[in-house]
Amino acid sequence: MGNFLTVRLWAKVFLVFLLSVSRAAAALCPEPKIELPASSLPKALISLGKQCQISILVQTSSAAQYTLVKQSLDTEQEEFEEVLEQLLQGLPFAYQRTGPSSFAITPIEGLSPKLEQQLNSPPEEVTVTGQSLTGSHLRHYQLDDYAPIDRLSREQLELTGAQTVADALQFLPAVSGNSTSTSVSQEDDGTATVSLRYLPASNTLVLINGRRIIGDGYSGEATDLNTIPLSIVERVEILKDGASAVYGSDAIAGVINIILRRDFEGLSMNSYYGQAHEGDRETESHYLTWGRQGERSHLMFSLAKYAQGAVMSRDRNLSESADSRNFGGTDKRSSATPEGFIALTNSSVLTSSSPETYRSWSLEDRYNYSDYTSAITPIESNSVYLSADFDLSDSTLIFAEVMGQHTSAESTKAPTPVFTRFDNGDLTIAADNIYNPFNQSITDVRKRITELGPRIQENRTRSWRVNSGIKGAHKQWHWELISSLHHTDKSEKLSNLIDPLALSQGLKGPTICNPDSGCTPINLLGPSGSINSEQLDFIRGQSSNRSQTRMESASFIADGPLGKNRAGEILAAIGLEIRHEALSTSSNDQNGLSYIGGHAPGATRGSRTIKETFAEVSVPLQSEKLWLDGAMRLSSYSDFGSTYNPKLALRWQPWSDLHLRISYASGFRAPTLTDMHQQGYQSQEFIFDPCTSDSASLLAGCPAQSDSARIQYLTEFGGNPNLMPETSETLTASLAWSPRQIEGLSTAIEFFNIQQDDVIGSSPQFLVEQNAYLGLFSNRVTRDDRGEITKILATRINKGRRTIQGYDIALRYNLPVDNFGQLDLAVNISHMLSYLNQGATGLPEEELAGTFIDTTTGGTGSLPKLKANAGVYWSNEHWKAGYTAHFVGNMEETYLHNDQSLTHRIKSWLSHDAQLSFNPTDKLRLAIGVNNLFNTPPPLAVTATDNNYDYRTYDLAGRYWYGSLSLKL
Repeated sequence: MGNFLTVRLWAKVFLVFLLSVSRAAAALCPEPKIELPASSLPKALISLGKQCQISILVQTSSAAQYTLVKQSLDTEQEEFEEVLEQLLQGLPFAYQRTGPSSFAITPIEGLSPKLEQQLNSPPEEVTVTGQSLTGSHLRHYQLDDYAPIDRLSREQLELTGAQTVADALQFLPAVSGNSTSTSVSQEDDGTATVSLRYLPASNTLVLINGRRIIGDGYSGEATDLNTIPLSIVERVEILKDGASAVYGSDAIAGVINIILRRDFEGLSMNSYYGQAHEGDRETESHYLTWGRQGERSHLMFSLAKYAQGAVMSRDRNLSESADSRNFGGTDKRSSATPEGFIALTNSSVLTSSSPETYRSWSLEDRYNYSDYTSAITPIESNSVYLSADFDLSDSTLIFAEVMGQHTSAESTKAPTPVFTRFDNGDLTIAADNIYNPFNQSITDVRKRITELGPRIQENRTRSWRVNSGIKGAHKQWHWELISSLHHTDKSEKLSNLIDPLALSQGLKGPTICNPDSGCTPINLLGPSGSINSEQLDFIRGQSSNRSQTRMESASFIADGPLGKNRAGEILAAIGLEIRHEALSTSSNDQNGLSYIGGHAPGATRGSRTIKETFAEVSVPLQSEKLWLDGAMRLSSYSDFGSTYNPKLALRWQPWSDLHLRISYASGFRAPTLTDMHQQGYQSQEFIFDPCTSDSASLLAGCPAQSDSARIQYLTEFGGNPNLMPETSETLTASLAWSPRQIEGLSTAIEFFNIQQDDVIGSSPQFLVEQNAYLGLFSNRVTRDDRGEITKILATRINKGRRTIQGYDIALRYNLPVDNFGQLDLAVNISHMLSYLNQGATGLPEEELAGTFIDTTTGGTGSLPKLKANAGVYWSNEHWKAGYTAHFVGNMEETYLHNDQSLTHRIKSWLSHDAQLSFNPTDKLRLAIGVNNLFNTPPPLAVTATDNNYDYRTYDLAGRYWYGSLSLKL
């Protein structure tokens, strides 16, 4: 609460300061002039808007009849309005400001009735994008209030110093939940996803240029952001509103629309290098972009290369040991040690200190696997992008774009552990095994096979997408016909594993394991180094799996004025879309058994065809004051059925500088092909079993007290073809104020309430707890007579409900230009009021706001009540500087220790980024920057399974320096 009060006071003081200033703000146009090629008026406005980062709306079909000669516009020490007046001089158009960063071009009063009628239709072209707003297929005159959208311009992306889309989004307050970036730990597969509104990544839709792209078969079929090179991104628009009615199934939480660079001319080259303060995480990127504008065509080509180095767990204080007791945590080291954990029939547990010498095993003998693990995974990607368009006529254009990407990642894990009692296969060590000195069969040996060396996980991704189409205008209606083909091929190899069938044979006596059977006896009972190369060659294994996803789609969209009423023009859009999705995964498991030390993704084969129709309408109820917006989408899935989803919004503008909006959206998320068809996925999951506690004898599902040294359990996940879709209802209300008296100031507050039913999931932790405490799910949690879990079957189900409430606050002020330069101030706050979660049908709801439950144990991850950032940005003719502070509020986590339930407070976290750039000319840019200036480490999370912190929310690298050079010819 104290942190929240501090930030709230900070925001109030900042707002009071803003309200005390009343001078006009100017746009940030490049100085001293802007060069515009000979073109039509709409294209000139597009170029002007992009260079000054201002949205300009104009009625295209009328403005296109005016052709302008090549010209230079003087921008030195001038406001944007004066620059716009230069362009419109002598033309029958005027302008008016419609928002803090948007203008509309309107006809001059007193024209001839015919021309005035022609020019008076509503503006329909957003000149920064040349297309509709994110969240709608309509072309709106009311740009700033239509939907709650955050925008990151190319200049803002450059100020972050980020070199990937995921890293640019990671600390935004709107991005809250369980995203992953390239800064991930042992479970990393080289992908990166994004989450909005605290919902899983599969509930957030990622678009490129407003068009759907393929999901990732390894990440719950959420979009892999690492397949989108940041070098070709013009800006990012974040729609924080349910948009299933507009875009389809997976837009419950919102939409990330990544707009690629368009109309680029010339040759641009960029190089970047960065390194953490500790000398690791060396990162470099290089890209080259070329574009040419012809009279009727445009062509652009881009090449990009990105490489990020590793950070090892052992190289940071917080993560150097799985034993975090020095920080106030617990000991999560493994009972599988190089010297072995050997349980005999007399209940004694021994460890081997030297050949044929044994002593009692203790908890302090546990193994620190963090000595080997990579906390931040090295990754490398190469991409190519090509786009082309050609004007068939003044109103028709054909276009095509091709993007290809190759990404590779290589993470390191500790040497393979063997748990003979709990791993796949019959791993009992026979009494007559030649290395067994105890003359008894031994079922429970836990040994770290360090002789194999660390496990190496290699991930490769090859993806490409092709979009092509034709679009045009006819009698104030715009239309486009688009076809797309996307394909992703992912592979994963994990080496230095153990073949369970070979190990099982090697642990038997001479009658089974002998030279005639091609078997080499295996010694699991000796000290470290007792397994020689011959034994290693016999048991060594490598898992490999492959995932291929494919999507083909075709869509038709048309939008324009439907008619008029007394209040104004009625805008409408209609569309049809059909797409086919297919997913295929396979692995080289051993007769359905995963390799020891790895995981088996099993097999997933499925496909579906989706047919959808959708419509939108915007009806003015009071002229330039009140609008009613509506949308409806009808969807038919070939594999689970049909659904329809409406959306309604009421927008009110009582004054020109005040906008209010309230909306209702019905949404759904179809079960993915993985949800429905996955089979045989096996892994060793980090789980707490209540049967390990001293009170196990009092619990209904515990035959006896199980081993407290165990932290991982063999778990098999699976799909369910009988799943129902997740459904949702979203209510949002927002108020935006851009006071005319304080030009350049914009403020907004947005409230949201999301209720999601029939949530799809599989939580092995939930199953184990229900089994131990209540004796339920005995068919899913298999225990032996000593209470030890031998296997967990976690098939996906529609398990419950969640309800999320909160609000966002955004403040931005563009201070006037003077001799000192341009100064911009910004504050963004996201505050979660409540997160009610129902784990399964019939269970009570739990309040999870402000808590952390690791996702690897089936939890929701970090759910901070407060997430914020604030920044100050300055620029003049040749210099730019930026400072941004990122804040994540405190949370609580609960865990059992020595049979006591303890609560740990995860501290709040504040990091600081800064950048300084120099532009000696409009063709050269030099920049240096630092992230996490004060080298603030992440806060300790006791229950985090990897590296003692939540890698999805914080960055472990620490202080990070970088520099870049950009040249345009």
